[in-house]
Amino acid sequence: MKGKPVVSPIYMTATYKFDQSDDLIDVVQNQSGYIYSRWDNPSVVEVETALAALEGYERALGFGSGMAAITTAIMSHVKAGDRIVSTREIYGGSFELMDSILPRFGVDVTLVNCSDVDTILAEIDKGLTLLYLESPTNPLLRVVDVPRLAAAAKAKGATVLLDGTFASPVNQHPADWGVDVLIHSGTKYLGGHHDVTAGFVCGNSPFSDRIWELRKHFGGVMDPMSAFLTLRGMQTLELRIARQNDNAMAVARFLDSHPKISTVHYPGLASHPDHAIAEKLLSGFGGMLSFEVAADFDGTKRVMDRLKVIKLATSLGGVTSLANQPMTNTHVSLSPENRDKAGVKENLVRLSVGVEAAKLLIDDLNQALGAIG
Repeated sequence: MKGKPVVSPIYMTATYKFDQSDDLIDVVQNQSGYIYSRWDNPSVVEVETALAALEGYERALGFGSGMAAITTAIMSHVKAGDRIVSTREIYGGSFELMDSILPRFGVDVTLVNCSDVDTILAEIDKGLTLLYLESPTNPLLRVVDVPRLAAAAKAKGATVLLDGTFASPVNQHPADWGVDVLIHSGTKYLGGHHDVTAGFVCGNSPFSDRIWELRKHFGGVMDPMSAFLTLRGMQTLELRIARQNDNAMAVARFLDSHPKISTVHYPGLASHPDHAIAEKLLSGFGGMLSFEVAADFDGTKRVMDRLKVIKLATSLGGVTSLANQPMTNTHVSLSPENRDKAGVKENLVRLSVGVEAAKLLIDDLNQALGAIG
């Protein structure tokens, strides 16, 4: 047949056949081909290869969700008796893993506010197995000085993991900062259309080898259709992020001047505590922001209920703008004490800015804020 498909086929197969036993043995021993899709699948490998090239790592590995990527990456590098130092301001699921689950397996976890750099460095100096960071953070958009902290951790022989979901590969390049394992929720900016659940880790050998081996046993591998959809989304990643960067800056400036907003958390604003670090580390300030309404929980909820263009939904990073109150979903598993320590207030709204016209979003927010006096 002459001609080849522009779009790669989706390999919806669980297993692979061989003409000779020696070929099967070679694949099992040397990972030289495909034997079973829990190990590898051509569609999954294609998107993995594309992301690895984009991020500047030897290898990327696809997972069924962002949390599957996070848990497998961490468990690949710790055992009972090991110590993790992590910033406190991380995704709610990651926090629950650190705070409640890992200690049950004998892993010591120390959580430190990301703004307290001196304390983080002091905890690193005590010795650690793994440093876990998230930047920009969820949901307050703190920007962590990753290169400084990574250098300190690596001097102690630790492995450095970073969740870079909020920035996407377009706005930051952690391979330049000494990050050993980079994590993405592919559900968010990589997929970009709210129609896929996926996760990735990027790394070089031996880090990626350990994660691949544990992924094979844990079974949290990405499925072929999710791989296809994520690769499709990545083809427009740079275009979407450019628009979302611009839209979020316009929305942040509007909210920053609105009398019914007490605080805006966006690293592109000069008022943000990490603006200087963001200017140094980020090539764009991102499509995520959060803000505090000048009201209590019920007043903030009324604002949420009046949104029309912006959808009341969890998740982020897609073409459609989404908003939620973190204390009701993304950080609902945190105790009131831990939410307070992380700065997650009852009047906090997290906004994922999409690709709609900025004026539509600003007008929608303006009318919704009319719900409070």
